[in-house]
Amino acid sequence: MYPRRASCRLMTFFIGVSEICFMTGPVGDCRYCCPRDDTVDIQYKLFTRSNPRDFQIIQGGDAAGLRGTNFDPRLPTIIYLPGFTEVSTGPSTTTLRNSYLATGDYNFIAVDWSRLVAFPWYVTAVRNTRYMGSRLATFVQFLNAVGVRPGSLHVIGFSLGAEAAGFAGKELKSRGLMLGRITGLDPAYPGYSFTNSQGHLSRGDASFVDVIHTNPGIFGFPLPIGDVDFYPNAGSWIQPGCWINQLVTNNELDFVNGCSHNRAWRLYAESLYNPAGFPATLCRDWTSWVSSCRFHVDGYLGVQARLPMTGKMYLKTNERPPFAKNGP
Repeated sequence: MYPRRASCRLMTFFIGVSEICFMTGPVGDCRYCCPRDDTVDIQYKLFTRSNPRDFQIIQGGDAAGLRGTNFDPRLPTIIYLPGFTEVSTGPSTTTLRNSYLATGDYNFIAVDWSRLVAFPWYVTAVRNTRYMGSRLATFVQFLNAVGVRPGSLHVIGFSLGAEAAGFAGKELKSRGLMLGRITGLDPAYPGYSFTNSQGHLSRGDASFVDVIHTNPGIFGFPLPIGDVDFYPNAGSWIQPGCWINQLVTNNELDFVNGCSHNRAWRLYAESLYNPAGFPATLCRDWTSWVSSCRFHVDGYLGVQARLPMTGKMYLKTNERPPFAKNGP
C-alpha cells in the first residue's frame, strides 16, 4: 500500500553515459504523489553560442527577464525534451545542444522536466507527458506574445519527450496556433500502444512531423505516426552494433542501456554535421524494401527532413559512429 503522500527527493546516478534521475516518490496527480510545482519541476534552459555550456533560465511570462538573456528572436529556436529518467545534463541533451551550436547559430532551449519523468515511476511519467504538453503550449504562447511565431519553432523530443511534444502541438491547435515542426526521436510506445492519434504524437500536431523509429515495438513506437517516418535498417528492433558482442568489439559499452532506443538521437545529432549523410528511400514496408523496392534518394533522415516528404522511408546505417554510410 502506498503512503498517502510520498517523500520526493531527487537523486542522480550513472549507468554508462546516462545520468539517471531517481525520485524517492512520484510527482503528479495521484493520492500518493507529491504535488507538481512548475517552478521546480519544469525549467526552460537556454543555450546559445554566447553561453554554450552555462544555461540561462527563461521564465514563461517574464518578457523583461527574456530580454535579459542571450535569446535572439532573429535566430532559429530549437526546443528539446529528453526522455524517461534523463536530466538536462544527460547525453541526449548535451549531444544535441553541442551539435546544434557547433553547426549553426541557434537558441537551444533544453526543457528540464526530469522530476516529472524520474525513475522508477514510469506510469506517472506517462501521465505527466500530457501535463508537460499543456505547460509547453503555454510557454510557446508566451514566445508568440514577444514576437516568436510558433510556426518558426522546431520542437524535438526523445521517447517520452516526443509524446509530450505531441501533446503540446495538440493543445496549441486547440488554442488556434500551430508549431512549425516536431521531430519525434523514437517516441515512447509503452503506455501509448492502445491509444488513438489523440493519445500520442501524430501527424497534424505540427505543420510537419517527422519521426525516427530505432527500437520499434519495444521502447519505441512501431507504427508510422508522422508525415514522414524513418525506419533505419529495415525497421529492426535491434540496431546494428547494439548486440552485446558488437558493443564490446566497438567499444560502445557505454550505450548498453537502451542502445537501439538511444540510436535515434545519435543519428539525428550526426545529421547536423552531415545533412546528406542519411539518404532514404520511400517504400511501402520493410519486406518490400528488402525484396523488391529499388533504392532511390527520396529524402534524408535528420535535419534535412522536410515537406513534401511523406510516407515510410528506409535507409541503412553503420554499426558504429559515424553511422552515416554517405560520408561528408
